[in-house]
Amino acid sequence: MGQRVKQALILFAGLWVGYPSVAWSRPPHKRALAEYLGPFLAQKLNDCQTCHLPEKPGVDYSVVGKPHNPFGARLKAVKSELKKLRKPTDIPSRLDFIALEDADGDGVSNLIELLSGHYPGDSNDKPTPVEIIKARETLAEFQNYRKGYPWKPFARVQRPTIPVVSNSGWIRNPIDAFIAAEHEAHGLKPRPEATKTILLRRVYLDLIGLPPTPVELHAFLSDSSSDAYEKVVDRLLSSPLYGERWGRHWMDVWRYSDWDGWGNQVRDSQPHIWRWRDWIVESLNQDKGYDRMVVEMLAADELCPEDGQAVRATGFLVRNFKLLSRERWLEETIEHTAQAFLGVTLGCARCHDHMFDPITQKEYYQVRAIFEPHNVRIDRLPGQLDTNVDGLARVFDADPQAKTVLYFRGDERTPDKSPLSPGMPELLGGHFSVANPIPLPPSACCPDKRDFVLADLLRAAALKIWTAEVAREKARQRLISVSLELIGGRLVDGSILLMSANRAAAEWKVADFDVQIATNEDMILRSTTEAEKLEVSRKEETPEWIAAATHAADLQRKLAVLQARRALLAAELERSAASKNNREQIGKKLAEVQKELSKAEVTAKQATTTAYTKRSCPSFPQTSTGRRLALARWIANRENPLAARVAMNHIWLRHFGQAIVPSVFDFGQNGRRPTHPALLDWLAAEFMERGWSMKAMHRLIVTSNTYRMASTSDATNATFDKDNIYLWHMPSRRIEAEAVRDCLFWVAGNLDLTQGGPDIDSKKGLTVPRRSIYFRHAAEKRMEFLTIFDGPGVTECYERRESVIPQQALALSNSELTHQQARLLAQSLAMRTGADPGAFIVAAFEQVLSRPPTSEEIDECLAFLKNRAAVKSTPTSVDAAQRAKESLVHVLMNHNDFLTVR
Repeated sequence: MGQRVKQALILFAGLWVGYPSVAWSRPPHKRALAEYLGPFLAQKLNDCQTCHLPEKPGVDYSVVGKPHNPFGARLKAVKSELKKLRKPTDIPSRLDFIALEDADGDGVSNLIELLSGHYPGDSNDKPTPVEIIKARETLAEFQNYRKGYPWKPFARVQRPTIPVVSNSGWIRNPIDAFIAAEHEAHGLKPRPEATKTILLRRVYLDLIGLPPTPVELHAFLSDSSSDAYEKVVDRLLSSPLYGERWGRHWMDVWRYSDWDGWGNQVRDSQPHIWRWRDWIVESLNQDKGYDRMVVEMLAADELCPEDGQAVRATGFLVRNFKLLSRERWLEETIEHTAQAFLGVTLGCARCHDHMFDPITQKEYYQVRAIFEPHNVRIDRLPGQLDTNVDGLARVFDADPQAKTVLYFRGDERTPDKSPLSPGMPELLGGHFSVANPIPLPPSACCPDKRDFVLADLLRAAALKIWTAEVAREKARQRLISVSLELIGGRLVDGSILLMSANRAAAEWKVADFDVQIATNEDMILRSTTEAEKLEVSRKEETPEWIAAATHAADLQRKLAVLQARRALLAAELERSAASKNNREQIGKKLAEVQKELSKAEVTAKQATTTAYTKRSCPSFPQTSTGRRLALARWIANRENPLAARVAMNHIWLRHFGQAIVPSVFDFGQNGRRPTHPALLDWLAAEFMERGWSMKAMHRLIVTSNTYRMASTSDATNATFDKDNIYLWHMPSRRIEAEAVRDCLFWVAGNLDLTQGGPDIDSKKGLTVPRRSIYFRHAAEKRMEFLTIFDGPGVTECYERRESVIPQQALALSNSELTHQQARLLAQSLAMRTGADPGAFIVAAFEQVLSRPPTSEEIDECLAFLKNRAAVKSTPTSVDAAQRAKESLVHVLMNHNDFLTVR
């Protein structure tokens, strides 16, 4: 049985996908047969010939369709019979219905032929009597397999019954019952609980990404209460470090990326998207429900448009921005929204109907219609008027009337003419609710009219007045100085001094104009904004509005005159200092300025009106389509079959290093079957029942016996389950790239725990001791140290893949980061432990590896310190003994236990 399971898993991973077809159905039919037979599928039958006749040369089967053999023809025909009986018509139901029939008339039933590894549609491929006997002996085992828990990812989540197991004393919570059931079904015995030191380090690295300190280690070891471990778990989940640790996990799934471009050109993502990263961390620390997080990421601008803190979440969509291709922008939005939240490869249906799942090309473009109107913008934030310096990157519906059409073969050059309404594939539950347009408040459609923007503008205007006054005073002092020199006659050439005085006087007049202009601009700002406020609520021209508008128009006319007079004076100054060659050109400029001044003076003398010039403010649509909000609410609805399953699968993966559904972004027919389908459904149901609380599920998982098992192997178990598919021990795994770097700073006592803020230059990763999550992550802007240790990809990273390469050992051994932190830690430990080398060794082990050394390790380290201190080398610290201690700490930082979660 075990060997057949292994063979089936291999087959599932490598199913044929290249057969040309006139519809999407055939590859799924082939996959359905493989799933129906499961571990009983013979490799020979994983072939088109099971249902179809051999191909004939010269025939274009992509046009006429491949002909069926008798078994395939019967399998196709029985669909209508089952439909008349009002029974399910899926492939498993059809196979059950014709199992005892003999399609090819060779005297052997279809099922026995399948179980014996022969084609049931080919009478010349008949099993031998011995094979028939063996197949009948296997029949009961096959029937038990078919009675197992059905994996139906596209059916509404139902809470499965918790299994009753013989090893009931091992059960701490329902998770253990599901795992124990598989243990007993496969003859496995779970490993004992991990030692306290290993368990403590495991849960610390798991929940906050940093190991326990020696103080925390000793506190746990000395706590003999029955809930000592649970208290640690609760403390870690309430730590702000938890949000950073799990924030990075979800940033993998949601494809976080800082902006990318050339120079100041933004090509991908957007500047200031780090605010989305901070939203993720903060939301996790607040234990915001996963359902609410999904809604805010897809539609916070529609749900709560005036909540800037929530609107940060739309960075999920902002991240997809593509300067050079709107088509690629929308493709990635559709594809990764489906994969991140629904575990479906929707992008496969862009050019044709999905090859594996029943998703049509039309349905793909209906999903596109949800996102068609949206675009990206950067809003101002309090205290900063320049959005190049800081701002809020967010989405909005820029074109609510945008139409979506199907592209033939996915080519935008060959569009269909009929616009499509928004919707979701029927496979995913269908019934996408009608999206109602959402009226937006003025603060969302005219963001620069918000009170804080006006306050910032007024502060900037006041600063401009002050700056102009300072400049005018400097000009006045210079004029006084030159005038005194002229009166004193200190220069031989009085004409030059007179020219200098005249120029200083003109410059003072220009500076005075600058003060008048700045003061006038401040007054205009106040009057125009007053008129704007009255316009929002007025239905007719009220006396208050007339007064404000008239005053604004009058001030604007005066400003035009001041600006023209200032320009004229500046032009005259420029002409006086210009060479003969440039005077003609400046003269033309002077004439134009004089013309503008005359025009401004004429306008200023006309009767005043309310026709003031409004402030230049960006204006956006007053309504949003509501499509993304409808989508988000549908995804986060308990009726949705996939959202909770996909989320819990990701959480499980990051606790155990292996997912329940190995193809984490594909729960469809081309994905891989789950190892524990009933457990995943129970977790999904429990997740929703607990208000989509991730902290509640973390606590449930890490307090289970499944999680608390030792990571040690067992020869007997390994013979039945070498790959630990059924979790009879805790898998060991290397800590992620960010944890490697963070832990180096942490154990040396130098990690800066400041949270949030703008992304840090990735080139500073070895010197700036902030947590890795805060460093710039984009194409060509990735920290090299993290890349070496398999840091997240930029385009997507639904699951990290570990590699073992020489560069990793070299980076940890030779990096200046490691050497520097080892030096600092050795100095700190030496001051604490004094001249006692044994105490130093114990302190170093507890600090770096979170455990005391064994007696053998103490002996080895004592010998190391003695021998190392005797080696003559270029001094890097106070003395040879201290250099030896630095070397020992450096060795421990390169120890396998430092890099591994056990």
